Amino acid sequence: MSQLPPQQQKSPAPAARVVKHSAIEGLMRGHGITPGTMDMAQVIELCGGIGGLPAEVPADRFSALLEWLARRYFPSRPLPEGLRSVGMRMLHGYRETLLGKIQLKALNLMGPDRLMRKLGEFIGRNSNFGERTSEQVGPQHYRVHFRGVPVPPEFYQGLCEAAFDIMEVKGVRITIERLGPEDVDFDLRWG
Repeated sequence: MSQLPPQQQKSPAPAARVVKHSAIEGLMRGHGITPGTMDMAQVIELCGGIGGLPAEVPADRFSALLEWLARRYFPSRPLPEGLRSVGMRMLHGYRETLLGKIQLKALNLMGPDRLMRKLGEFIGRNSNFGERTSEQVGPQHYRVHFRGVPVPPEFYQGLCEAAFDIMEVKGVRITIERLGPEDVDFDLRWG
């Protein structure tokens, strides 16, 4: 027990904001990046790895990786559109990983309403930062709130669109409202 009065005790250092390896693996699979290639060497460098991919990647390095992938694989598209495409490919690649096969096995069975209620939990499994909540506004209409999430929202838009595509849900419309550098609301509708 500390002998210092409460006002003099040091607060624990905040945990580093990181993204787990499984998300990086999904990105690599979704873009066809394999070990030993020049693109993999670039990914390892962007992630701060030495000799291989680290188990966790700082959030700022993850965002830099997303931007590099968008420019590398979608060079003719504006950056926001490229980031959206990276998100779509990531979900398809993540489904090929062991963890993704387990977590997303029931995606086709759960339906869009249940997905929307659990979206924050699903997305948050691969990181230790931010708060993600959703609320139903009406039939086939949800608002999803991201707070303290330092990753481009277009990436998450692409993830959502890919999930709806896998579930064969048509007429999906997603709009993004930026409230601050790390705070975003998504308006999702379908049908």
